[in-house]
Amino acid sequence: MGLNSTRCYRCVGEIKKMIKYGKTKSGIQRYICKLCKKTRVENYNYQAYKPDINNNIILFTKEGLGIRSTARILKISTTTLLKRIVSIARNIHQPVISRGKIYEVDELCTYIRHKRNFIWLVYALEKKSKNVVSFNVGKRTNKTLSRIVDILKLSEPKKIFTDKLKNYKYLIDENFLQHI
Repeated sequence: MGLNSTRCYRCVGEIKKMIKYGKTKSGIQRYICKLCKKTRVENYNYQAYKPDINNNIILFTKEGLGIRSTARILKISTTTLLKRIVSIARNIHQPVISRGKIYEVDELCTYIRHKRNFIWLVYALEKKSKNVVSFNVGKRTNKTLSRIVDILKLSEPKKIFTDKLKNYKYLIDENFLQHI
C-alpha cells in the first residue's frame, strides 16, 4: 500500500494521506484517507454521462426494448434511464400541422401487463409525407378518437382517410371523410 498523491476532500488543507484501499466491483481502484477514514474512487466512470447515451436510448426505444433491458445493455440504472427518457421527451416539439392537407387516421390496439388490459393508440399521418402529426393513447372510445380528429379539423383538411370504424362517421363530416 503506497501513498497516493490524491488529497482527501474531507481533510482539506491536510497533507496528502490517501492510500490504496482495494477495488470496486467494476475493478476501479479505491482510496482511503488515513486521518478521517473516508473512501473514494480516483476516476468515476458513469455510463450515463457518455456523449452518445441519449442516441442509444432513442434507438433502443424505437426498437421496442423495455426499460430494464435497455438499462442492462447500457449499464445504467433503471432510475437513471427513466430520468433520461423524461429529459429527452421534454425536448420533443409538437409537430406542425399544415392547412389543407390530406390525412390518414388509424388506431392500433395493444395491451399493458395483461392481455385483458387493452389500450388504444390513435394516430394521424399526413398522407403524402407519412409524418405523424398527432397521436393519442387511451380506451377505444369517441373521446380518444375525437382528440385527434379535432386537431385535424382545425387544419381544414382536404380529406381524412380512415378505416371503416363506425365511430369516425360521428366525428368527421361526410365531405372530409374517405375510407381506405
